[in-house]
Amino acid sequence: MTQAVISVLLAMQFIFVGFANAAPVAMDSNIWQDCLKMQNNVSSEQELECYRQEAQVQQALSLQAESQTAAVVPSSIEMRSKTLAEEWTPVMSVPLRIYKPNYFIATHTAYTNNAPTSANPLNQVPYTYPLDHNEVKFQISIKTDLIDLSPRQTLWVAYTQKSFWQIFENKHSKTFRESNYEPQLIYSYRPKEMGTDAQVVASFINVAVVHQSNGQTLPKSRGWNSMYLQVGLEHDFGSTGRLAMVPRYWRRMGGGGAEDDNPDILNFLGHGEIEMLYYHAHYRLSMIARTRSLQFDFGVPMRALYIQNANLHLQYFHGYGESLIDYNQAHTTYGIGLSIPFEDKQ
Repeated sequence: MTQAVISVLLAMQFIFVGFANAAPVAMDSNIWQDCLKMQNNVSSEQELECYRQEAQVQQALSLQAESQTAAVVPSSIEMRSKTLAEEWTPVMSVPLRIYKPNYFIATHTAYTNNAPTSANPLNQVPYTYPLDHNEVKFQISIKTDLIDLSPRQTLWVAYTQKSFWQIFENKHSKTFRESNYEPQLIYSYRPKEMGTDAQVVASFINVAVVHQSNGQTLPKSRGWNSMYLQVGLEHDFGSTGRLAMVPRYWRRMGGGGAEDDNPDILNFLGHGEIEMLYYHAHYRLSMIARTRSLQFDFGVPMRALYIQNANLHLQYFHGYGESLIDYNQAHTTYGIGLSIPFEDKQ
């Protein structure tokens, strides 16, 4: 009787271990037969040890299967895709998408803007404490498809935040000297199917309404609203990579009154930009050119160093408008750090 009770309890433990790990592992009926044949032929201790060993083996297999299953579960935030068409194609299983590059870099600039100015007299900032030439700059940018109007038309909501952190400055609590907030509502139309044989593919046409501000009060307040038209063009070179060109033209909405924080902002930011991107299996290079500024970004995956979820990121900026508070101040910035991988497939 005692041996029967022990057998039942161990069998229940054996089954429970398999279900508790929630892994689809096939049970071998021979396991049961081997242990059941020992009943009345060996001591209860030997029979108990048989069930115990098999339970441990089953648990190990279950944990292994569970880890393999978890490894293929898609992330709720997708890595930046290789092609422009993929970036603007909704994916039901991925609610959040990367919009602009997401990075965290240490920067150095030769010129600091200790007394920001504006064409509006109310926005003249008195001289403050000297800023450190070294700081941390990071950008967080995501988007989600709000409404799928048709198989080729989607309404997106996007949010980008770019911050400048005086982390190396020790006298004034390592403050954030500036953060820019940029929500957008974007209508996207994809005129061509993915995989076309055309030399140059028109991947998308976007029309968007944008608000950008730094959340400050007078005299540091800066902000403006705009509407833009953006076109994505790309050419696939096959194994050697993919080249994309994304021109964007914008018009300011409102502004120009007595309460305008920066009435002359278009004199420095211009009326548009051209972004050039080169995607390769081993790196990504981009350039953003405006009338009075130029920015280069270079990202390379760090898988060779066994770092799976980050790129080594290099950045160079020269000109006006790196941040809203500096929209009319020219400077040159160098940066190095990490960014989220731009590829969503290995």
